[in-house]
Amino acid sequence: MSAFIIFVRATPLRLSLGLAGLLIVLGGCTKAAEPDPHAGHAMDMGTMDAPAETTAMSGMAHGSDMSDPVADEADTVVPIEPSVIQTIGVRTREVTVSSLNRIIQSTARFEMDESSAHTVTLRTGGWVERLFITYEGALVREGDPLLDLYSPELVSTQEEYLLALNNAERMSDGAIESLSKDAERLLEAARRRLLFWDITAEQIEELERTRKPLRTVRFNAPASGEVMSKSVVEGQHVSAGEPLLKIYDTSKIWLMADLYEQDLSWVREGLPVSIELPYDPGKTFTGRVDHIYYMLDPATRTARARIVMPGNRRMLKPGMYATVRIQGEPLSPAPIVPEESVIRTGEQDVVIIALGNGRFMPRAVRLGVLADGSYRILEGLEGGEVVVTRAQFLIDSESRLKSAVGAMAGHQH
Repeated sequence: MSAFIIFVRATPLRLSLGLAGLLIVLGGCTKAAEPDPHAGHAMDMGTMDAPAETTAMSGMAHGSDMSDPVADEADTVVPIEPSVIQTIGVRTREVTVSSLNRIIQSTARFEMDESSAHTVTLRTGGWVERLFITYEGALVREGDPLLDLYSPELVSTQEEYLLALNNAERMSDGAIESLSKDAERLLEAARRRLLFWDITAEQIEELERTRKPLRTVRFNAPASGEVMSKSVVEGQHVSAGEPLLKIYDTSKIWLMADLYEQDLSWVREGLPVSIELPYDPGKTFTGRVDHIYYMLDPATRTARARIVMPGNRRMLKPGMYATVRIQGEPLSPAPIVPEESVIRTGEQDVVIIALGNGRFMPRAVRLGVLADGSYRILEGLEGGEVVVTRAQFLIDSESRLKSAVGAMAGHQH
């Protein structure tokens, strides 16, 4: 028998006609030729594949036990001779029902913890007579002195408090109870006014002890951290509410990861995260997703996920980059097929079912998510079917040719 070589261009019509010619030639040759005593050896060579994937020839032995397709699908069944199956290299795999899982990898960058930011402002105006913070980046602890302020308003309020204190002490020994209560109320009002202006209880006790108003009042750091912003100098006049210093708590740091739209369904708050630093290979940090931001960046089409990590001034600095791997949340069990088994036509998605005994049938499916080279099937398969993972495009083309020929025959009648 002379050998035939058929070149088929990658277009649906020519592919179908080429396969049809191949089937006719090989089918005719198979019927006319005598049985080849070495044919069985060729078939055995085709079965040498991964355990999860088998050749269509090896599946024919147990495929004969499978039930025939229903009557309304009989016209879509494509019979192929065993020799042709061997020639075009058909491979199959059984559809399993399992839970898909996925690891989302992304690039992330470190940022300061916004929730730990403290802005230092004053509630009264005055002049900064002494400034203890002379540069940005200074480290402070809660209660450390920041500045001494001279404020005429604060001085007069202290004098009012001392007058109210003296008056309350005199009235406490008087016989008129109503006057004593009025003096106590005036004293309490003056004390609250000092507290509202961030005068500490210790400073008020010092005022009561000395009975002299303080010319300058010292203001202390509201929290521990690093001074990231400084907009005041010694001798400057400041107004009430004017930002003077910004202090960030460096005990925690945020890691902001960008997630693409197709990855958002896999991520939720609380999932574990593995973090690697490109500038420190071999070292891995762990964390958890703390928050997923609602807004999507229209330029990059990504949403941000926040990971809170312990601060490390030497290793983790704002602006640095890291690689994060988020362990996605497993999906509920569903039929799973390899990505290469799906034929995507643009209008529908199709898999080729191996029915056994050299019969194949295309079936439309509705795809779910893709993870690790496998599709989750939402409709069309139930599990246990055998799908073609190799040469399915040739079988699909033959099925389309068969349908077209049947339609033409119907029109002629």
